[in-house]
Amino acid sequence: MKIALRKKLACLIVLGGVLTVIATGFGGGKEHFKLPDKPKEAAVSTFSEYMDASMNRDYDKMLSLSDDYRFKTERARLNFLKAQGAPIDYRIMSVDDSDPSRIVVSSITKYEDMELPPIKYILAFEEGDYKLQMRNVVVNMIPSSPDYKTVEYEPEKVDDDLENNFN
Repeated sequence: MKIALRKKLACLIVLGGVLTVIATGFGGGKEHFKLPDKPKEAAVSTFSEYMDASMNRDYDKMLSLSDDYRFKTERARLNFLKAQGAPIDYRIMSVDDSDPSRIVVSSITKYEDMELPPIKYILAFEEGDYKLQMRNVVVNMIPSSPDYKTVEYEPEKVDDDLENNFN
């Protein structure tokens, strides 16, 4: 009886060791990517590619260069992008690269009928590339308002109303 228990215990220990090696050997499914040699330039390049794709209505490119926590489905995200007006120009005002894994680009975007004040865009380094992090931004564009052209950034959360409107 003692020999059988020892064999079962030995099998459990070996099996536990194998599972531990498998889990740690594959990194738990998460790879570590090295930041580019010039993170600021790489992030600005991604931002510029996204804005160019936006001006040209290249939705596939826009989707590939960005992440959007606001939507649960790609279909709703794509429909949302298609419903937006296309910018006609943009101008980068500043770049904060104090955290190379999360670079902030401040840019003025011009549309046919208006020019937005500087908005801060976050580019996060994920899986070997910078991705533009989409989020809800509220810009007061009422000229008679005392806080005209002020920008507010809403907290990051899935927006069920937005999802439902574009699904």
